[in-house]
Amino acid sequence: MTTTTAPAEAPEGVHDSFVDQLQPLLPVAHRLAHAMLRSPDEAEDAIQDAILNAWRAFGRLRPDSAMRPWFLTIVANQCRQRRRNRWWSVIKGGELPELSGGDPADRPDAAGDLRRALARLPHDQRLAVVLRYYLDLSFDEVGRTLGVSGPAAKSRVHRALTRLRLELPEVPDHA
Repeated sequence: MTTTTAPAEAPEGVHDSFVDQLQPLLPVAHRLAHAMLRSPDEAEDAIQDAILNAWRAFGRLRPDSAMRPWFLTIVANQCRQRRRNRWWSVIKGGELPELSGGDPADRPDAAGDLRRALARLPHDQRLAVVLRYYLDLSFDEVGRTLGVSGPAAKSRVHRALTRLRLELPEVPDHA
């Protein structure tokens, strides 16, 4: 078993710096984990594990690097790891979180179709769409989070949207 630097053993000020930089990222990280895992409890566990992993690796983050894509990558990897867990198929949660506010009864059935189609996408494509449109990240930020270039992220999102268009039924225009 390997040992890691415990927060109490960190140099003075590092803990405060970590918390100060991480705090504003937590709502975005929660939305990402919830969208990827489709379960509030699983998302909370993934975030807690991601925070611990980020703390352990914080000393390796370059000072000129942005923490947002770095931390969202850790969250995405934690979600991927949880989905690979052999128990995932037994304890899998329900629908994806609502992508917009309001009462679900007021939404057309197309929203449910979209959530189901999004859930059927491969993990990397679903992650790219969630990062781009649900978390409203730029293609460069999506690329940094996915570990690819901005143009590669744009291509991945485009492929995912093409696949979604093929899976979603045509909705007649009532205008």
